[in-house]
Parts: sequence; C-alpha cells; structure tokens
Amino acid sequence: MSPLLKIDDLAVDFIAKGRITRVVEGVSFTVNAGEAVGLVGESGSGKSLTSLAVLRLIPEPPGLIARGRIEFEGVDLLQLPRDVMPEIRGSKISMIFQEPMSSLNPVMTIGDQVGEAIKLHRRMSRSDRLARVVELLQMVGIPDAEARMGAYPHQFSGGMRQRVMIAMALACEPRLLIADEPTTALDVTIQAQVLDVMNKVRQDTGTAVLLISHDLSVIAEVCDRVVVMYAGRVVETGPVATIFDAPAHPYTDGLLRSIVRPGHEERRLYQIPGSVPPAGSIKAGCPFQPRCPRKIDRCAVDMPPMFDHGAGHGAACWVTAPVRTTEMEVQ
Repeated sequence: MSPLLKIDDLAVDFIAKGRITRVVEGVSFTVNAGEAVGLVGESGSGKSLTSLAVLRLIPEPPGLIARGRIEFEGVDLLQLPRDVMPEIRGSKISMIFQEPMSSLNPVMTIGDQVGEAIKLHRRMSRSDRLARVVELLQMVGIPDAEARMGAYPHQFSGGMRQRVMIAMALACEPRLLIADEPTTALDVTIQAQVLDVMNKVRQDTGTAVLLISHDLSVIAEVCDRVVVMYAGRVVETGPVATIFDAPAHPYTDGLLRSIVRPGHEERRLYQIPGSVPPAGSIKAGCPFQPRCPRKIDRCAVDMPPMFDHGAGHGAACWVTAPVRTTEMEVQ
C-alpha cells in the first residue's frame, strides 16, 4: 500500500543579502495512513521547516524549496498551483502550531474559530455547523462545551487552548494531522492530558499524525516510528522501540541520555556538548562530528549515507555502520 505522505530528497534554501543558505538537505521519510510518526531534534534542526514545506507555507522569498517531492495521496504537492493548496490545508492536511495563545484570534469566540474551517470547507447549515463544533469540543475533552463556545481564548487555560487547537485541526476530518510542539510551555500534567487527547483522536478517527518535538519522551507516548533530524538532515529513523532500545546514531543516543528517567532523578542530567551549527556552516562530512564523542577521521570528510540496520531501522553514521554496509531507502 502506498504511503499517505512521502517526502523524497527535500531541500530548502533561504536567501538573504544575495547569499543562499541550505537549511534542509535531502530529507526523506514517509507517513502511512493511520500511523503516528515523530519528527525529533533540537531547535534549529529543520523539523518545523520540513512541516511547513508539506503545507507550502514557507515564505517565498526569502525561502525556496530547491529540490524534492512531497507526495500526498500520490499527488506531488509541490507541482500543484498555489491557489489549490488552500483547499488541502485544513481539509485534508491540518496543522497544530506552537503557542496556542498567539495562534488563536483573541477577538473571536472559540465556537466561531472552530467553526471557521467547517464553514470554509464543508457545506453545512448553521445549526449543523454549531452541532459539529460542540461535538469537536467534547471530543477533545472541554467540559460544558455548548456553554463555552461563546468564550474567548483568554478565558481558557493553556491546556484548554491547546485542546481548542486540536479541535480546529480536526474540524474537517483530515487524513493527516501535523502537530508542531503541541505540548511546549505546558506543565507535565497538562502535557499528559493533551497527549492522551491526541492518542484518543487518532484511535477514534484513524487520522495519521506527524508529531514534531525536541523531546523523545513525548514522541514515545504517541508515535509508532521516529525520524531524527540534525542540522537539516535525517540522521536516524526506525520504530520507536528500536530507537529507544538500540540507537545507532551518537546524536540519538545523546538525546535519549538527556531524558530524566524514573528512579534516576538525582543523577546529573546528561548534556550533549556544544550546540547545533548555524545553517550552511558545515561544508564537509557529518554535521554532528564537531560534537560527537565517537567520531573517526572519515566523519570530517565524507557525509555518511543512511545505512540499513534491519527491520526498518537506518542511521547515517560511519562509526556504527554494519560490517556489510548497504544504503537503505528511508521508509
């Protein structure tokens, strides 16, 4: 069966003062129908830009999708006329953006905002549309939904605003939901509640999820597979259990060691030395090698391909490459 979403060799540039900087390079992965895939990495790794490219929301200029294909239901979105994309956004592909307070309109009621996408993409009477809004708010766990339709965003807590964002994204029953750091700035209890809502929605509706996060513990709560990005590239991909049990890239290993684990709260938290390099600053070799504790001479010279570690697990690393190395096509 063909994947719902297939990103193949995606490259994104930004142009400033006549200088072209490559910020996403050679990104390839898939999302199958009903599947949840986690896109993980530190800030500056290219996660959000990749998701914006899917919806063709990268401003051009200064941004430019320089290369690649983004196929959704077998159609390359990059080849569609721009005036067709609004029919897909919110209807077939929806996105939950970071910071729900800044994403919601402060002078529109919650009911009007959730109903806006329905009004745009679906032919419904006003009464049916209002009934659908109430149903959506109830689905994401907002109490007394009918009464709270007339409330404004500032009258909701951070967790409740994020639930409203999920309701808005699901209004037209999209095939794919992209969630960009949906639990950022929420406390641990509210974060767990929001993740529970996303899991329930996925189970009830069959919507595929692309969850973007810098936190692997969040990814583990929702996702089936993980795609790890660093400095604009995919460096590892595989099933969640495999990545957590046997990471094959030193960067993924560092991210996992940075997680606070139950029973180890008193230990000093591990920190990957250094920081993500500025876009375009690494001219040769693996972009992680300046920070890598396991690097070899070849790492500074040649960019490693994605090596096949079996069972859908791949990693772009010379050090951990299997003895009989074969390049894999990222699935």
